[in-house]
Amino acid sequence: MDAIVVTTTTARYRDSVLQKAGDSIKKLYTEQTQAKPDAPFSTDSGHLPCKKIFFIPSSKLSKTADRWVFRTIVSEAIQLLVEEKTVNIRSIVFPAVGCGLHGCDTTFVAETLLRAVAYELEQRPNLPLSVYFIVQSRDSIVFNKFAEQLKLLKSPPQSSARRSIVPRKPSAKDNAPVFERRVLDPSSDAYKEVVQQFRKTISDQHCKQIVRIENIRNKRWYRQYLAERDDFNYRLKGNTEKRLFHGCSEKAADSIMKEFFNRGFAGDHGVAYGQGCYFSLNASYSHTYATANDKGERRMFLARVLVGKTTRGDRSMKVCPPGFDSTTDGSHIFVVYRDSQAFGEYLITYK
Repeated sequence: MDAIVVTTTTARYRDSVLQKAGDSIKKLYTEQTQAKPDAPFSTDSGHLPCKKIFFIPSSKLSKTADRWVFRTIVSEAIQLLVEEKTVNIRSIVFPAVGCGLHGCDTTFVAETLLRAVAYELEQRPNLPLSVYFIVQSRDSIVFNKFAEQLKLLKSPPQSSARRSIVPRKPSAKDNAPVFERRVLDPSSDAYKEVVQQFRKTISDQHCKQIVRIENIRNKRWYRQYLAERDDFNYRLKGNTEKRLFHGCSEKAADSIMKEFFNRGFAGDHGVAYGQGCYFSLNASYSHTYATANDKGERRMFLARVLVGKTTRGDRSMKVCPPGFDSTTDGSHIFVVYRDSQAFGEYLITYK
């Protein structure tokens, strides 16, 4: 494998990897975990026949850990892989986290880890990556559970009531374009609602005219956002969705509508509260990043954003701190670190 994933609280597995990797990796691991115990990091392979070792903090891993704990392990490992610039990573291996001394339910673990990997790869369709899970040879039960869940994941989805599926003619909704921009009628309720929220926090000096408001329809993006929202609502027992603004250039807006809010561009809006994608309750703040084109027109999204459990951010944060879903300035700015946490529902063009 090019990269192996080590969860820092899985003592036997972690210590075995460090022993084989050698003293230099042991020393680096100690220094990193003492300096930032809750931050994921990567090291070289030492004496192991791989390219990188990804160490993922997992302080909340226990027999009763929820799905988010396992999803975070996968998400942080994939993020380290994406950010890796020194070597090409084309294969990665995860341990069967929680199936050893932690005593987690093996069906739950297998399903959650496999679905988490499927989700991350769906987010990055152009990422050439093979993902593996390693199971100890004596654990045939764990191996069989992973094989069973993988088979279910690959099979066509069934209805929740397990009824036979009756063929039907495609509806107009099924044949709708995958991506579409619809200009709103100024007399429509949707247009008036967007204008009201926009005008509430932007001055006439910054916006003398609204040129148009478009409803962005991107099927793949919206489905991923809804799946993320369902997960947030279930995990947090409530709705944490906010409608926030994001200003950008015309070129960036065109890219976002097709490729989502990409945290890979972190830094364009500063990194004072974390190296993610920035949104604000105040259109006046987002206006400062909405650069005008040669016609004097600016672009600003009114987006749905899942802020979840948020904490004060700082410029050192490349990923969201464990246990939180976003970072903030404590007032109007929110920073998210997962592409599917935000959906650009409307694009406002103004000057």
